[in-house]
Amino acid sequence: MKKQLLLLLFTTVLFAISPAISQTKLAVVSADEVFAVMPEVIKADSLLAAYQQALAQSYQNQQNELNAAYAKFVDDTAKMTPTLKEIKRRDLQDRITQLQSKEQDLNKALEAEKEKQLKPIREKMLKAIQDVAKENGYTHVAYKEQLVVFPMADDITDKVKKKLGIK
Repeated sequence: MKKQLLLLLFTTVLFAISPAISQTKLAVVSADEVFAVMPEVIKADSLLAAYQQALAQSYQNQQNELNAAYAKFVDDTAKMTPTLKEIKRRDLQDRITQLQSKEQDLNKALEAEKEKQLKPIREKMLKAIQDVAKENGYTHVAYKEQLVVFPMADDITDKVKKKLGIK
């Protein structure tokens, strides 16, 4: 009796969830491929490269100033009093610390700028993926690169590109 009741319960649960399973329609998309060819990404990449160059130049200028100060310190060491040497040494150490801190700050600024530039582009791509999925009756979309086997007919990459106006 117990086995029959358990079998009946299992069968009921299976029939209850089978419509939900059968209504699931999975699509795949190569988001990396779409993202790489979006015109906005190409523009953002060039803006980010220019921004990175400006940050690098600022860092290089400060590093050159530090190197010049160090060379002057080495050249003038013989003429300095011990007290003046110590003051100059501390100044150089403070400048080195500032330069290291500036490098970290510049890296953070670059990451923040990258996020600022790319976030709206990612959101636009995601919206296009969602729209294409909805228009074609897909309930789920997975990254193509994460799946091993899938029907090629369910690859919506080209449809997403078309939706974004990419040829």
